[in-house]
Amino acid sequence: VTRPDIFGSPLQHPPRWDVLDHINAFVTSTVYQPGVEGWTGSLQHIIVYHFLDGTGGVDESQAVSGGYINLYDVFYNSSVLDLADLRRPLWEQDPRVLTHLLSSRQPEPPSLPLKPCNMLENDALPNWKQK
Repeated sequence: VTRPDIFGSPLQHPPRWDVLDHINAFVTSTVYQPGVEGWTGSLQHIIVYHFLDGTGGVDESQAVSGGYINLYDVFYNSSVLDLADLRRPLWEQDPRVLTHLLSSRQPEPPSLPLKPCNMLENDALPNWKQK
């Protein structure tokens, strides 16, 4: 999707990244900027939680936590989690999940506007979005 010049595009129109609810539904962990990253609202309303961890490529000197947190291990590679149990949220199954989610929760929505996704070339954007 992001490199149609190399991989082609399975989509006729790329997604409009900044129309998803980034406040409480399609949210991110807080890695570097608490005023921009993170989420507000209710745990029950989170649909997608983006780790933003760079697969270990976090600049530890800039990270809010002071280091790299392996969120794959927290959310997926845990012996106490039953990922097949759809009735019981992960944060109820493992306190480490709850601790991490709450560490990225902000007291109010970000004061800065959502930045557009810069992963798409300008000509791949819909006409109304092109610069």
